[in-house]
Amino acid sequence: MLFSTCLFGVSTVNISGQVTDIYKNPLPGANILIQNTAIGGVTDINGVYNISVPTKIISDNTSLIKTSFIGYKSKTDSIRFNGNDNILINIELIQDVLGMDAVVVTGLGGKEDKKKLGVLIETVKPESVQKSGETNIVTALRGNVPGFEIKKTSGDAGTNAYFRIRGTGTISGGHEPLIIVDGTPINSSTRTVGGDESVQSPRNRSEASSRTSDINIDDIESIDVLKGAAASAIYGSRASNGVILITTKSGKTGKMELVYKTQFGLTGINKEYPLQNWFGQGAGGDSIKNSTFSWGRPLNIKGSPWYNPSTKEDQTYDHISSISNLGFTNEQGLIASGGNDKTTFYLSFGRAYEKSHWIDWENYKELVPTTYGHKPNRETPSDYTRHTIRLKGSHLLNENLTLSSSVSYVKVNTNNIARAHTTDGIGRGLLSTPPDFNLLPYLNPETQYHRTSTNQTPITPQGPHSWNNPYWVLFEMMQTQELNRVYGNIKVDYKPVFWATISYNIGADYSYDKRLDVLPIGTYRDGGIGRMYRNLNNSLEWDANLIANINVNSLFNIPAKVTLGHNLNSRSSNTIKTLGNEQIVKNYFQLENFTSQTITEYLSLVNTESLFGQLRYDIQNEIYLTAALRQDGSSTFGPADRKHLFKKLSGAWDFTKRFTIPYINFGKFRIAYGEAGEQPEVYSIYSGYVSNSIGYFDNKVSLGKSGVYNGVLGYVSDSRLGNKAIRPERRTENEIGLDLELLDNKLGLNLTGYRAISNDVIFTMDVAPSTGSDTYTANGAIIENKGLELTLTGNIINKKDLKWTSRFLYASNDNMLVEMNGVTKESAQYLDASNVPIDQLSKFTFVSPGHPVGEFRGYSWARFGYGILASDVDENGDNVYINIDSVYAGKWKRNDVYVQRDGKPDVNWKTSDGEAGGYLWSGYSPNPEWTGSFYNEIKISKNISISALVDISSGGYVVNYTKNKLNEVGTHNETSGRYHPLFDDPSWEEFEEGVTTKWGKGVFSRLLNNGHRGIGPGSEEEIKYDESFYTSIMGTATDIINNIESASYIKLREVSLSYRVDPALINKYSLSGLDIRLSFRDLITISNYSGWDPETNMMQNRISGEDYFNQPQTWGANLSLYLRW
Repeated sequence: MLFSTCLFGVSTVNISGQVTDIYKNPLPGANILIQNTAIGGVTDINGVYNISVPTKIISDNTSLIKTSFIGYKSKTDSIRFNGNDNILINIELIQDVLGMDAVVVTGLGGKEDKKKLGVLIETVKPESVQKSGETNIVTALRGNVPGFEIKKTSGDAGTNAYFRIRGTGTISGGHEPLIIVDGTPINSSTRTVGGDESVQSPRNRSEASSRTSDINIDDIESIDVLKGAAASAIYGSRASNGVILITTKSGKTGKMELVYKTQFGLTGINKEYPLQNWFGQGAGGDSIKNSTFSWGRPLNIKGSPWYNPSTKEDQTYDHISSISNLGFTNEQGLIASGGNDKTTFYLSFGRAYEKSHWIDWENYKELVPTTYGHKPNRETPSDYTRHTIRLKGSHLLNENLTLSSSVSYVKVNTNNIARAHTTDGIGRGLLSTPPDFNLLPYLNPETQYHRTSTNQTPITPQGPHSWNNPYWVLFEMMQTQELNRVYGNIKVDYKPVFWATISYNIGADYSYDKRLDVLPIGTYRDGGIGRMYRNLNNSLEWDANLIANINVNSLFNIPAKVTLGHNLNSRSSNTIKTLGNEQIVKNYFQLENFTSQTITEYLSLVNTESLFGQLRYDIQNEIYLTAALRQDGSSTFGPADRKHLFKKLSGAWDFTKRFTIPYINFGKFRIAYGEAGEQPEVYSIYSGYVSNSIGYFDNKVSLGKSGVYNGVLGYVSDSRLGNKAIRPERRTENEIGLDLELLDNKLGLNLTGYRAISNDVIFTMDVAPSTGSDTYTANGAIIENKGLELTLTGNIINKKDLKWTSRFLYASNDNMLVEMNGVTKESAQYLDASNVPIDQLSKFTFVSPGHPVGEFRGYSWARFGYGILASDVDENGDNVYINIDSVYAGKWKRNDVYVQRDGKPDVNWKTSDGEAGGYLWSGYSPNPEWTGSFYNEIKISKNISISALVDISSGGYVVNYTKNKLNEVGTHNETSGRYHPLFDDPSWEEFEEGVTTKWGKGVFSRLLNNGHRGIGPGSEEEIKYDESFYTSIMGTATDIINNIESASYIKLREVSLSYRVDPALINKYSLSGLDIRLSFRDLITISNYSGWDPETNMMQNRISGEDYFNQPQTWGANLSLYLRW
């Protein structure tokens, strides 16, 4: 009776305590959960938690409380209720070097203990990405996940990044992994302006922000990366590139907590570009006004070998330092969270701002005497502003039914700069302008027309120009974006019986994206007539999952769990593009102000329905088996084969439960097999019709009168022939791994090997004109990826006032196109080149059997190893062709260069069949041989934390096509070693015997890269490195292999210093916590690459390994404050 009275007298019980490590250091952010309920909490800055629990839940003294914290082993304690309304439970956690005790998200709402997984799922701590200071979650992940390759396209504000996991397994499909937020897939693509929607990254578009940057990093609770098909198979035909699972923060029961964050930062270019300043504008050695070249006279400049202080010194200009300054970043956020035993909430507001290192209009006005009252089209050329609001909540309707939901609103505004690898972009004019031409002012003082080195005194507004003045690109051209986006989900969790739960999750992602791309009158393109693009895109994705989880152990006492589910997904997009050409009135940017207007609309709709099931079975709590099956049906699949199955099977064996092995505390062997897919491009099954406005007619046979009706040209068949039998690409992967905890949890090891085969890879092939089309999309290629991944984690020092943790990551990947259109890599070696299928990905990256995806192929001199017939003259001066591989057998290595008798390479070689020479496979690709990182963190007492991350990439190459072009125009630093006729002229004022007479001369092989040698009769012949040599031999149309450079690097990716203020010092301000962090990004880069940065990528959504005036990368420094109440 006494117990009953106490029980009914207390409706709720307050459970509180402190979570610490073994040295009594508090663990803030630890999760507390009453098992088999939705009731839980999180520890505060002092490691203290406080939760309210209904008495009836714990009254039978069988309830358990579970505590988990990343990097520590989870702990479960019993709750003993004695009738009091307060229970104190202090919890002590032990470090978990591998994180095997952690519960990870495995996909489609499932969670599992990491130690039971037969696949490798990487978990990243949110604080690891916060230290980077990045606003984009993807770029913040660099160096944190083995096998996850990330390349930021530039250092411009809000720019995006290309990323992929375990190599490339597709040709025409996307390379990026599927991103899931709180169980709902979201759009992560980068959409650019200026052409066909199906081509996301043509070279003539502006920088664009990635949709992955729409996620506020401060809202993230956990990040789990499903790297291979064995892990991602449960997501079927959209998961061949892997899956990134993001779980956002939720409110916890207990006292409401407020967190305010403010962050300020600076950015700047991390390297000067190697340009020459010893030779002026002109050609043929003479100064010529408006010339596009810098092959003029030698300049009398300090530092030059011929500098003469007694004669007038020439003036040169540092174009880069005047146009680039320090960038600025600012981020602010406010988070409120809390709840009670039934309801929780989480509300956040965020604002992120980035201003690029390019100067703004106020800076420009300080560089020129006057602007004559000119008002530019924009004053800040490159900035990014993001506002976010996120609301997430849950409510316990009754003890068996929980309703939860979340919604995020994102607004993004950007000013972008035309990507530098187009002639319209900033890089072409910045790096090509002669050193003795002053780019300031960019408007002619007399006419206010666009002024460049190629048209210094324009008399018409159109120009013309050979490129744009970079200041014109900043202040007159416009590339803007305005994005409004809403995404979120509603979820119902119901437990009808003790052995089963049913959940229904429906989510949506909607965005309205407005883009503007303006090339005003006077811009280089199309003779300066002016052009404007307006692009409006509406996209919507909704996704619904009905999932039933059955605990077979509770029902039949069999240690198994079954998951059954149904998924519906729909993705739609509507894009309206308006193009105006030939602007009429300056500075008026409405469509009616252009002579010609074109409006096109692009619609797409993809529907997918799926059924899936998964079985987990434990054998004696030692062997863990998982099997899964998913069936996808999609509107993108051919009607002849509309549904496809994807399978998964994995196993894990905790062998330390069977054997006791010295020094090994935990050991797990795992093996897995899985299948995942890539859906065909939308409408690939259809053969459609297009009008003249689409732009395909140029490739069609002339229709004559038959194609015209009432004076109007009608529709014709699409250039692409539909394929009714097209199937999804399928990636099958075998994975094997070993996980070890050693030396009393001081050392951890993850070792994983994998082999992935991508079958039915889709590519485009040419078809006969008689079909009415030009190309045909088909399944017909096989790509292999195999590699090794290693993670070494160590708790080097673990004492009360000093902790040192270390982590080393390593990942290698070997990629090969095994088969294409029935031609295998073995048979391709014996076929004529014209019979071997080939597909072009970008200017110099191709795919073909026997080559890695993206291997470079391009112009070349006569090189050894290709069966080339080189042209030359014999001793008598007669023209001859030489089979150089045979004549010099045993003396050459592949890609060594044949040097003709005159000391120069051969640009008029022939193939072994006697055909004129063309492109050669280089043997180099952008794919790194291995990547890795080295992370160290030292914690001193309870307040100070110091960390550093070194990021490494070894192997992989970049085509430095910028260098080709700059050698051609004469501004690259390599051309400072050129020859000029004045060097041998004694009447020249700067002439000096033995100095100028030796300058600009030498053997050709001195200019070869990558260890290649010059071999041939003229290999020791001295030549002049003159204008003709650089324009006709070293330029853009003769050889690119010599400018394929190593992209290997070692980067000091991050350095961070954090200080947690003693709570006793701030309590009087009502603060519960104050953290201060100073962090640096990309401070040091060690690399042999001669361009801006080896970590560059010309395309925005696929790897290209090409650098053609790409934008520079930047370093960053940030100061952050976190205040808690």
